[in-house]
Amino acid sequence: MGLSKIILNVALWVVDVLTFYVHPKKNRITFVSLTQSELSGDFKLIDKQLRHENKYDIHYILLKFEKNLWGDFKYFLNCLKQLVEIKKSSLVILNDNNYVISHMKPTNVKVLQVWHACGAVKKFGNQIKRQYPVRNYDYVLCNAEYWKEPYSQAFGVNTNQVLVTGMPRIDTLLNRNERDEFFLKYPELKDKKLCLYAPTFRGNIIDGFKIQSFDFTKVKDYVVLYKFHPLLGDIQCNGGVNMNKEDLYTLMQVSDCLISDYSSVIFDYSLLNKPMICYIPDVKEYKHNIGLNIDFDDFPGPVCTDEDQLVKALEFKDYDYDKLSYFQIKYMVYTDGKNTSRVIDTINQIMEEA
Repeated sequence: MGLSKIILNVALWVVDVLTFYVHPKKNRITFVSLTQSELSGDFKLIDKQLRHENKYDIHYILLKFEKNLWGDFKYFLNCLKQLVEIKKSSLVILNDNNYVISHMKPTNVKVLQVWHACGAVKKFGNQIKRQYPVRNYDYVLCNAEYWKEPYSQAFGVNTNQVLVTGMPRIDTLLNRNERDEFFLKYPELKDKKLCLYAPTFRGNIIDGFKIQSFDFTKVKDYVVLYKFHPLLGDIQCNGGVNMNKEDLYTLMQVSDCLISDYSSVIFDYSLLNKPMICYIPDVKEYKHNIGLNIDFDDFPGPVCTDEDQLVKALEFKDYDYDKLSYFQIKYMVYTDGKNTSRVIDTINQIMEEA
């Protein structure tokens, strides 16, 4: 354990002792995230519906973590604040792994993990080597029965604690259309064939992040729209159009095809019934060092390991849409637009039992 973690643990213990009188309030819910400074995605949809029901006292601890000295200091202070606010809550809702909960979860507080992805191609959480074990979650949401086992491993819970509700943001993917607004902003892209490139990151928050890309100039029939993982920052590339600040779901809707890798975006995108390519030149190394939760034999499009294969695959000859349907059914069950309602019903049930 590093010095910073020792200092944090001591500080958390002191705060815990000094706030011995703080106990959960019956109807209080607190959203906690280190990946967003304001509500977005699933959190925003859940919060909107909870506020519409007007049954709970809702609070937020939102911080977009930055790996620098000032970011580390803000994270330290945020953890101390988290502990106090968590102790006041009947239910804590997370969208990423949380050190405070894993290290010293208060008694009588329930924790719901609304993971920030629709699945997990790569192993994560307790499935890989990490600084601290993930634990103390009471419930985890997922998109299909398939995810019960990998999520139980990753989050340190039993499979019966992994609940198949579908993720709220899928409702917005299937029920909105922002094409006109997008092409008003980018008129030069209208009537062009658009390929979205949306890979995940390599590395981790401690050792730093790396990017895996390809030469966009080799792609002749499409305009490549690239959007990298938010943790990678606003990376600039030649030969494509930078979309790092645009909404991912909007880009999914306007694009004609997707190139990705170990990113969970392949699950979201599959619901749009558009062709996909998986570009994984480092797959042997990745399997050995990280590991995978899915078999790429299930992937409904070409799986490429070099740029020549990738460019050839963009012809999409004889794309297997039957296999795409199988992929959807296996990894993404609910497409009825009611995922948010199912999650709210789950929260109401948890609060009734709290």
